[in-house]
Amino acid sequence: MKKRYVVLVLVSFIFFINVSCEEDDNNNNEPVETEFTETNYIYEGDLRMYYLQTTNTELEAQIEVWQQVPDSDPNYNDAQASIVEANAEIANNLEEYSSIINPDDAFIIINPILPPIPLPSPCLCLNLYNSVETIVLQPGTDQMNLTITVVEDQSNLVNTNATTQINTIQNTNGLGRYQAFELSQSGFTGEATITVATEHGNYSILANFQNLQ
Repeated sequence: MKKRYVVLVLVSFIFFINVSCEEDDNNNNEPVETEFTETNYIYEGDLRMYYLQTTNTELEAQIEVWQQVPDSDPNYNDAQASIVEANAEIANNLEEYSSIINPDDAFIIINPILPPIPLPSPCLCLNLYNSVETIVLQPGTDQMNLTITVVEDQSNLVNTNATTQINTIQNTNGLGRYQAFELSQSGFTGEATITVATEHGNYSILANFQNLQ
């Protein structure tokens, strides 16, 4: 009788451990909801819009240079052809710029509160806070590779140990997706090059990271 009692206790204990492990596994598989605030994420659409703006500014400056080439110059025809090509690229960029969806129009991430704007910087670059830890993808983007490189020493700011998994923002009908990242230099301030690679193409912009005031 005593032997049966010991066996029964052991079986019950093993059953309890199995149930607990299954519950832990189920809890670990549940998606973790990320809280988006005004300063902890960047929207890839904003980066792309800034890239298109700066590209058009550079093209317009170059067009002014080509327009100064006199018709008596041997390079006149080449300059005129370059102007046509540049204007076509500007038009394409403007069309793409107007098609980029504001995240609040596509999916609600945070309450519509205007984030504080970083102080202007001396460089021609996009001002960002160094509190960012998430990049939100444009709707229709399924793949992304993000690198952030310090301008001064070309060191990589994105911690390679951070996840590169694409996650879905809850309650967005699958439209909202994001990728978490971590800056390897906590509290970094200064200029860095942000390079974004998606299935739609690659581009780079210059950004100035500042402390949250």
